[in-house]
Amino acid sequence: MNLVKTPLRISYVGGGTDFPSFYSQNEGCGVIAAAINQHVYIYSHQLSPIAAEKIRFTYRETESVSSASDLKHPVMREMLRFTNWERRTNFGTFSDLPSGIGLGGSSSFAVGLANLITHTDSGQVSPEKLAELAVHIERFVLKEAGGVQDQYVAAFGGFRKYNFTSERVEISQHIENSAFLAYLEERQLLIWLDDTRFSDKHAAITEAEIKNSNAYLRETIDLFQDTGKIFSNQYSASQVFEILKVAVRTGWTYKKTFTGELNESAKLVEIALSKFPDIGYKLCGAGGSGFMLVLAEPDVLDNIKKSLGGHSFVNPSISINGSTFQQLT
Repeated sequence: MNLVKTPLRISYVGGGTDFPSFYSQNEGCGVIAAAINQHVYIYSHQLSPIAAEKIRFTYRETESVSSASDLKHPVMREMLRFTNWERRTNFGTFSDLPSGIGLGGSSSFAVGLANLITHTDSGQVSPEKLAELAVHIERFVLKEAGGVQDQYVAAFGGFRKYNFTSERVEISQHIENSAFLAYLEERQLLIWLDDTRFSDKHAAITEAEIKNSNAYLRETIDLFQDTGKIFSNQYSASQVFEILKVAVRTGWTYKKTFTGELNESAKLVEIALSKFPDIGYKLCGAGGSGFMLVLAEPDVLDNIKKSLGGHSFVNPSISINGSTFQQLT
């Protein structure tokens, strides 16, 4: 049996500038994002020769088909077709968190599947190739609306800066300030907003807004460029955190002009958070629900948890690794 483990992500600064329709026409686009210790898992195992089907895929339902073209799951279908998959295979997937929560789960699945298929067929493939294959299937074959940051973060892992140009994606090294990562992990919190959402629907809305007006995204470019100085390694952990916290707070004021209607839980959480001074927070992903990211001192986070006692929380750590392949015996 083969198993691939692929991280979800938190995007701190720059979201929206990773849409191909925008960065192909504008310079300086990019995001600062990190993979986290919440994962999507995909496994594969050879089907018995007496099995009636050729492909079995278990997710929210189980599909048993004689050809990859007969699959209903779009990414699985097109990934197998694109790679000319011929093996009789039992596939399955599960995850640490549900889908539709604003942490890049659909693209983590696409990257993980690309890793599983290419590694099984031809051995290890570079993170860049995995991200490119996932982007190709999601954005160009299926023509699903959205950006490309999620695929690269899932493939590379770590806390990095990604620059998008019409010719290529430039990926920084994992941030060298290791003290900052421990400092950050003690000061970041994800608040569950009690509802999932369809990211492709909200990405399509964002795509349309980009075509109509991109003033918000131009401000986001400037914010990304200014915040990118944290990768110079000349700041202390506390200084880097303060820069990032301010950037998250500022970016949310920009993003709210594009974000759809918040669900009732999100509205109440934002009202509660507005009462705490000197914190940074933002909604993760597109749409009006999912998770709210908060950056604050540990004692403040404790008080936020107490004030939002009816909610669930995740304390995310940074995942150094991107998508990883393992052969189980």
